[in-house]
Amino acid sequence: MQNSLTRYPEGSIRELWSISLPLMISSLASLFMIFTDRIFLAHYSTGALNASVNAGTLAWAMMAGVGMITAMSEVFVAQYNGAKLTKRLGVPVWQMIWFALFSLAFFLPMAIWGAPALFSGDRYGDLEIPYFRWLMIFGPSYALMMAFSGFFIGRGKTKTLIWLAIVTNLINILFDWTLIFGIPGLVPEMGIQGAAIATCLGYLFESAALAYLFLKKENRIQFGTARWHLNWGEMKKCCKIGVPQGVFCALEIFGWAVFYWMMTDLGEKHITISSICQSFTILLSFFYDGLSRGAAAVAGNFIGSKRYHLVGKVLKSGSLLLLLFSLASALILVVDPIDTVRLLFIQHPDESIVDSLKICMMFAFTYIFFDGLRWIFSGLLVAAGDTFFLLIAGSLSVWVFLLAPVYFIVVKQSLAVEYAWGLTVLYAALFFIIYGIRFKQGSWKKIDLVTQEYSKEDKPFEPELPIPMDLQE
Repeated sequence: MQNSLTRYPEGSIRELWSISLPLMISSLASLFMIFTDRIFLAHYSTGALNASVNAGTLAWAMMAGVGMITAMSEVFVAQYNGAKLTKRLGVPVWQMIWFALFSLAFFLPMAIWGAPALFSGDRYGDLEIPYFRWLMIFGPSYALMMAFSGFFIGRGKTKTLIWLAIVTNLINILFDWTLIFGIPGLVPEMGIQGAAIATCLGYLFESAALAYLFLKKENRIQFGTARWHLNWGEMKKCCKIGVPQGVFCALEIFGWAVFYWMMTDLGEKHITISSICQSFTILLSFFYDGLSRGAAAVAGNFIGSKRYHLVGKVLKSGSLLLLLFSLASALILVVDPIDTVRLLFIQHPDESIVDSLKICMMFAFTYIFFDGLRWIFSGLLVAAGDTFFLLIAGSLSVWVFLLAPVYFIVVKQSLAVEYAWGLTVLYAALFFIIYGIRFKQGSWKKIDLVTQEYSKEDKPFEPELPIPMDLQE
């Protein structure tokens, strides 16, 4: 099994699962921090829950956009690893670390001036502004975490991320409870601000822990992780692949922020049901996020070693895993979702929203299934570097297939929230078909990210020994 990341058959369900499972757990930990925030805030006040959806979705668009760029370290690590250029693995990671640090020049102005400009005058503006501001201040910490993670994911060493994810979540839960509700006489009650600070502390901890592991002596020697200098050629390659993906990710999530703004304008019932449905879609997206990144890692190694025929095998394995997950998640979103909502969010939901909530949860389940298929294709196309297509297709799809229909059909006609979530299913299905057609065409096979010709400064680092004086003469 040439260049296999695991002991399992290449491209098999077992190999993809072994790589993706730790990523799913890591993703679940990150997304569970958001979900935990929502649970605590729902028990704090409905207004705080709805404000966290509006401000949090927009903040997440910016954080995930930059994080998606820095996550491209994974693609280059995977392809270099597949091409046996192991001493170059640290170079793309460092370029993305620098990119994350430079992003502070974007996040700080957004925290200072962007928050009031975006949310002043909103229904929940007094809650949205501080929540958004804190997330912006610590925005680079998420990008750093994604950059460091790429070093481990690209090599298939994903189990390292599991324990970090668990500890990070425990930190978030502890600080959520402490900072949101406060401790009389010790910690002031901070409400929605406390939820944002708790999440940011979790990202900071995980970034610091990954940095420590990345810079360990054995990694510095074997993989060149001490090559911290800016390499503009490598930076350009990473950004060429990462920026389209990051911009698309930001635009897609921004589109969802617009969706929730429209639901807020339609009334409290629309935004409350949408807040609950979005909380579950965010939580369950851990599976296809981890599966997509696992598929990118496995396929990236195959592409780096020019074994394109195995990429289709990864697609089949991923599709079967997603089908099994969908059958399990149906128990939460389709069979009897109201008991779950009562347990986690609203103990005594108004009878006027119960029937609508059941229908919207069913639509949310269907949306997750189609979106999961799309993410598998996305992982394979990202592994090949076909991210410019993802930018164009993704950016147009969210506005053409989701926001325009919701605005003209639901908002203009003041229709029920069920129509809005029904349109999300149509959006996800069309989006999946577009990605499937692109993959089937095979143009991604022509993209070459790994070149065998390097300038002197790009060759793997080898320490130079001092030349004795007598030999210099």
